[in-house]
Amino acid sequence: MKTNEENRGIPNWMRYKSASIDLSGSETYLFPGAFYGNRYIERVILPEWAETVPRNLFKGCTKLKEVTLPADSDISESAFEGCVALTDIYLPLCIGNIAANAFKGCPENIRFHVNSPIIIPEKLRQHIEKELGRSIELYDNIGGKLRNSF
Repeated sequence: MKTNEENRGIPNWMRYKSASIDLSGSETYLFPGAFYGNRYIERVILPEWAETVPRNLFKGCTKLKEVTLPADSDISESAFEGCVALTDIYLPLCIGNIAANAFKGCPENIRFHVNSPIIIPEKLRQHIEKELGRSIELYDNIGGKLRNSF
């Protein structure tokens, strides 16, 4: 008997053995815990249409290093919890709400990269820092550290 996820054609990402996954043009539903505990994934690009990074989506993905988020997405509880190798998060425009424990157990020095000429870097930095409750470093799309715009 098939599970609800199999009936909907949702792949079991936990067993997916590729280091990179590009879902940017995909219509695949991101269900909570879809990649939970995956030991292979290192880079992922989430679908552009996704409004939320579901809870536990990448929890325990110990090799995950880079994530490209959709524009203005919210990050739910434990979405990246235990991603001990996470170093870079790419934002195409901005970011929504971040749950208090979304990055629990992740490195403190995650770099946030922004790829938009219309963003005011200091406002984005303040928003992310407020959501995370700690300071961050914000980089432009070619890796340069953004300075205050004042």
